[in-house]
Amino acid sequence: MLDARRVPGDAAGWLRDSRHEILAAAREVVSTGDPRTAASFLTAAWSLVTVNTDTSWCDDLRDCGRELSTTAPESPDLAAVFRHSAAAYHMRGDYRFAEAEGLAELAVRRKLDDPDEHVAALNALSRTFRARDRLHRAMDCADERLALHIKHRRPHEIAADLQHLGHLMLLAEREDTATDYLTRARDAFDELPDVTAQQHARVRTLLGCALWRSGGESAARREFSNALRLVVEVDEPTAEKIRELLSRPSGEPLPLSVLEEVDDG
Repeated sequence: MLDARRVPGDAAGWLRDSRHEILAAAREVVSTGDPRTAASFLTAAWSLVTVNTDTSWCDDLRDCGRELSTTAPESPDLAAVFRHSAAAYHMRGDYRFAEAEGLAELAVRRKLDDPDEHVAALNALSRTFRARDRLHRAMDCADERLALHIKHRRPHEIAADLQHLGHLMLLAEREDTATDYLTRARDAFDELPDVTAQQHARVRTLLGCALWRSGGESAARREFSNALRLVVEVDEPTAEKIRELLSRPSGEPLPLSVLEEVDDG
């Protein structure tokens, strides 16, 4: 049985030289073997893929995963296969197949009672959607993540989800909706214990950006000033970025590129 931990140091070279044997073994174990063993084999095979691995070989291995899904449709092991294949395609820059594999994983995760893995699948798929400039689909992932955290009563995660949705709305130039989400996120974080000064500052900075871009410059400067007070003595790099926002001339547009300096955590 293939075990990625026992592959020679030159994994890429070994995969290149052994690819036909590996694929033949994958097909055999999927068609005749135990589904869990087959999933373990495929997961190990995907972990060996590099940017230089033959594309047709990857596509054939992907077909093995699709065949396996007919025998283990609601298995965490199958979900792991799709996660590894999606990650491999994403790493190779083939975002179309990364999206398809990510959606396949998500379909399995939705049937399983494991919210952490469900969220991880949503996060990975969202990164692929954003790589494909499909921001509206990334918003769908964020909405589902929020609903999941509400269902499982996770207040810290709910606040983070509201902030993330606000950030996505800002990127989509939907400033009024962004302001609503970010205001809710700020208020939610304010009610929670064990929230860092950086986090409190981050949500206020994003809210300030949304307000500025929607024409509320005075309110935006208040949020920036409040954010600065929170970090001025604990995080100088963050404080300096906020000072740069406060130093912008009145009436000057705030370009979306500024948001690259303010991640949403």
